[in-house]
Amino acid sequence: MNGKIDMKSTLIGLLAGIVVTMAVGAGYQTNQTGRYQISVGNGHGLIIDTATGQVWQGYLGSELFGKTDANFFDVKSTDKK
Repeated sequence: MNGKIDMKSTLIGLLAGIVVTMAVGAGYQTNQTGRYQISVGNGHGLIIDTATGQVWQGYLGSELFGKTDANFFDVKSTDKK
């Protein structure tokens, strides 16, 4: 076995591996971490869908402040419509 390493072949193999890894990673976009943002303060809560801009608001304390949206406590779907 030859103990000499061909630097040209090593560099080409490394670059090919990096290109393939980046191409595979760029093809998948299923993770929606961070799509929904939640803000709560003084008995008032907001849920914001950053993909669509839809906002749900809820008043968790006194009814003097406002009315909670009917679907505030519903499970939010990540399905594309």
